[in-house]
Amino acid sequence: MDNEKSAGDETSLPVEEIQLAADTLFGYLRDVLYAPKQAVLNPELLPEPFRDLAKGLLFIGKCIGENRSLSKELSQGKLDSTIKISSDNEIASGLKNLQATLKHISWQVGQIAKGDYNQRLHFAGMFSQDINDMIDQLKERDSAMRAEITLTQQLAEESRNAAHLLEGITKSIDELIIVVDRSTYEWLYTNHDPKQYIVEDKSIARVKAFLHEMIDGYSEDEEEEHEGTEAPLQSLIRLLGEDGSVNQIFSFAGYPITWMDRKSVVLKLVDVTEMERESEELKQVAFFDTLTRTYSRHYGMITLEKWIAEKAEFCIAFVDMDGLKYVNDTFGHIAGDEYILATSKLLTEFESPSIICRLGGDEFMLLLRNYSNAEADAVLKEMRNRLAEDALSEYDRSFSFGIVEVGKDNTKSASLLLSIADETMYEDKRSRKKERREGATEVKVESVDQ
Repeated sequence: MDNEKSAGDETSLPVEEIQLAADTLFGYLRDVLYAPKQAVLNPELLPEPFRDLAKGLLFIGKCIGENRSLSKELSQGKLDSTIKISSDNEIASGLKNLQATLKHISWQVGQIAKGDYNQRLHFAGMFSQDINDMIDQLKERDSAMRAEITLTQQLAEESRNAAHLLEGITKSIDELIIVVDRSTYEWLYTNHDPKQYIVEDKSIARVKAFLHEMIDGYSEDEEEEHEGTEAPLQSLIRLLGEDGSVNQIFSFAGYPITWMDRKSVVLKLVDVTEMERESEELKQVAFFDTLTRTYSRHYGMITLEKWIAEKAEFCIAFVDMDGLKYVNDTFGHIAGDEYILATSKLLTEFESPSIICRLGGDEFMLLLRNYSNAEADAVLKEMRNRLAEDALSEYDRSFSFGIVEVGKDNTKSASLLLSIADETMYEDKRSRKKERREGATEVKVESVDQ
């Protein structure tokens, strides 16, 4: 029995050795997730019972590394990524499928831009439906526009006989058609009573004066230059009320013609008042965030692309609020909105012409003109300190940020620059979390010593 017990003791491992092996495996897994460049594990240096587990973790680490590399390239818009994914890496199958889908969508968008409106997207549900609806609308508008151009060009090229034909046709057109003598500005023909279209008599006089001025500025040279093209005379006129508000907005499109042997211009007037108002409302929705009234992601990306094209010098700052989900879950979304508003209010203190955009949720993009990297860093740190000093808040308020300086010689795309700023922000977030953990550890040790 003594021999059996001795043999059993030889196969068991000391608790300290087991703990060391577990710490080694856990440390490797932590490095795979947070510090992949320093993630190293040698199964042969571990006790026998842990070697198979170590090999399994090495495989998982490899899979995660492949996923990370492919995800990074996809986030930077590199759809033709050559990252090699192991055949046994099942967790990367979704990313590979996404890569193939995005490449196909990119090709489809290129075809649509060439006028192939038969393309259809089958991806991401409502997103695909919205895009497909847009394609149908583009197809309809393109067809309608071509038909209208053809009709108006034919009308513009007709002579005296075309004037009689125009008179018969225009009676069935809802828009107001006016034929004006180019020398006397006399209205030779209207297909409908102008009072049915123009609200006030004073406005009719203003429309006449505007049309006369527009016709007067149209020379014979311009007529030859625009011969055979669409609507050489085009403009908008806004008719204001007594209080200065806009009563009506009209779109004008005009063509030179000969009407009853008189040099004239045929003009089509379209009331676009509601269309312009809807367009302005859509612009407000597209360009501004409804909660903070800062600019939207859409407007921010348009501005970023524009500044890059202009070779402007500026900084991009990517700001991510800390703990917004915790605030929403613990104190409610009203408190979360107040947190967002407090943060956005601080960020808007950057001097014009800087642009502050809410990308969504807890993220902001700052496009900072007239700021260097160091200057922007100092201002953001000062803002972060002020946000954290709110004594009335029931929770900690802070944010992490990353800055990228863009020079005149920049060759990086907007999406790549934003991705770099995002990565820099996460480095800031990780660094500050590490400092807080180390600070808490020091306080704990000091307390124990006391």
